[in-house]
Amino acid sequence: MKIKLLFTAVLLSSFQLFFAQAIKNETKKDTTKLATKTTVTTIKDTVIVSKAAETGVVATAIQNNANEKALKEEAKLLKDKLKAEKKALRVANKIEKEQKDFEKKQKAFDKRQDKILSSEKSISTLKTKISNEERNLIKLKEKFEQKKSKGKLSSIEIEKENIRISKQQIKINKLEGDLDKTKDKLTKMRD
Repeated sequence: MKIKLLFTAVLLSSFQLFFAQAIKNETKKDTTKLATKTTVTTIKDTVIVSKAAETGVVATAIQNNANEKALKEEAKLLKDKLKAEKKALRVANKIEKEQKDFEKKQKAFDKRQDKILSSEKSISTLKTKISNEERNLIKLKEKFEQKKSKGKLSSIEIEKENIRISKQQIKINKLEGDLDKTKDKLTKMRD
């Protein structure tokens, strides 16, 4: 509460000091005429009024009015110019934002296309691996059948060859599963 009162007192005194006017009356004796000047002084400006030059005061007042009008017009022009600059800045920011959004979308599109290409490449490599493994499986079966028909294999060797053939078939099935997963992934990316 004390702080509020102190702050209010300081604020009021600063307003009073800011809007204060000092009035001075000077009397000068001139050999030709007696003139009284009244000086009104504020912090912003000083106006000197002379009784002898009342016509000059009227002219000065008219000139001050013209100056005030010119200043108001200049201030209005400056405000309009400032508004136009702000509007141009907003438009420039909007264009820049749209450009960034476009670049972001373009990067996303390029990245997606790269992923699609890599998926297609991996599909083709998986297909070649599967075909190579199937050829190897066929060769293993042919060799096994030749050795079996000659009767050179014992029961243990027959089981070993069957295990080799089974491993080869498992390997082919695993590659085919990977191929199916990659194809599904590719179709999802394209949609």
